[in-house]
Amino acid sequence: MADALTGLNAFLENLQLNFGNPIGLATNLILSTIVGGIVILVVVEILAKKFSEEVNPMHAFLIVLVISLINIFGIVPILGSFLAIIPFAGVLIMLLPVLVWIVLVKVFFRDMEMLHILIISVLCYFLSIYVIPSLVAIVSGFIPL
Repeated sequence: MADALTGLNAFLENLQLNFGNPIGLATNLILSTIVGGIVILVVVEILAKKFSEEVNPMHAFLIVLVISLINIFGIVPILGSFLAIIPFAGVLIMLLPVLVWIVLVKVFFRDMEMLHILIISVLCYFLSIYVIPSLVAIVSGFIPL
C-alpha cells in the first residue's frame, strides 16, 4: 500500500501536488473541472450547433471530472498491466486514452452520431493534454492559496 501511494505522490509531484497536500489536490481538481468543462463545452456546442444536435452542458463538466480522476489515479498503469499479455499491446496502450475519451463521450452524449463522437473525442484528448493544463495553470495563479 505504501508503494502505491509513493508512486502516486511521485507522479503528482510533477504537478506540484501530492496526497500530503489534499487542499491543493482538491483545488486543482475543481479548477481543472471548471476550466476543462468550459473548453470542452465550447467544442461540443460548436459541433452540436453545426450538426443540429442537442447536448446537455452539465455532461461536459462531468466528462472532465471523470477524466481528471482517471488522470490522478492513472488508467494506463492500471490497465497497461492487463494489456501486456495481448499482442500489439504497445499500440493498444498508446490508443487507450483516446478509447477512454470515446467511451466517455458516447456515454455522456448518447444522442450524437458516432462520427461526431470520434471527432470530439480526439479533439478533446489533445485539448486535455496541451491546452487545458496551460489554462488551469494560468487560472490557478489568480487563486490565493
